[in-house]
Amino acid sequence: MAESSSEFVEFERDGPVTVIRLNKPEKLNAWSRDMDAALNEYLRSLNSGDYETRCVVLTGNGRAFCSGADVTNFPQSEGAPQRPPWRPPHSEMTALQAIRDCDAPVIGAINGYAIGLGMGLALSTDLRIAADDMRLQVTQLHRGLVGDYGLGYLLPEQLGRQRALELMLTGRWVEADEALALGLVLEVVPRERLLDRALELAHQIAKGPPLGIAATKRVVHLAGMDAVHRVQEWTTLAVGHLLRSEDNAEGLEAFRERRDPEFKGR
Repeated sequence: MAESSSEFVEFERDGPVTVIRLNKPEKLNAWSRDMDAALNEYLRSLNSGDYETRCVVLTGNGRAFCSGADVTNFPQSEGAPQRPPWRPPHSEMTALQAIRDCDAPVIGAINGYAIGLGMGLALSTDLRIAADDMRLQVTQLHRGLVGDYGLGYLLPEQLGRQRALELMLTGRWVEADEALALGLVLEVVPRERLLDRALELAHQIAKGPPLGIAATKRVVHLAGMDAVHRVQEWTTLAVGHLLRSEDNAEGLEAFRERRDPEFKGR
């Protein structure tokens, strides 16, 4: 039974587990401010201390987990406003922090595409089950930008610097089996079993003591939280600058026209 929902995010309770579904399937769940706000608000509400929800499963409706930022909401380079450095240039910052700060473990049930910002969202979850059709890609460099949504921290954390740089600089696809071999996901299951397997793991975790679970999650993430904040602050400054570049405008135009971009370094 649905607990609550916004226009583009659905929340459904299954006993002590809440399933969150990104719900913009016609755009492959492209990320927008309203999705960020809804997810951020709900996850932060779980720290109230009532522990009715003890584990969360995050997935996407339709063919994709999240295809990245909704580029229709991006400013064009010529008209991009000057922003104070403490204000994010777009809405990719708060959900990552909310996932890491949430007392309840968040399991990513990663279906189909998790691209760019969507890959960062997937990797920010605490545990990940992949469908056999999952495909990951860091796309931001091809738009004249830098890997955001914490990718500059999450990929080196999970893969080491060399492999992180290779994925960020080439933008190549990572299929489900490779993601499993690299340790980016716990396991790969057939698409039709994805949610069932994620719920099975979530209910297993939810049987544990809520206070101990919250403490365990914070102990594991504690050392990295300062680094996450530093990476995000610097990325905010970099993205704010790059959004005003000609290369960013060319990258977005090439994406819309389905052609290779021609970057000029300005």
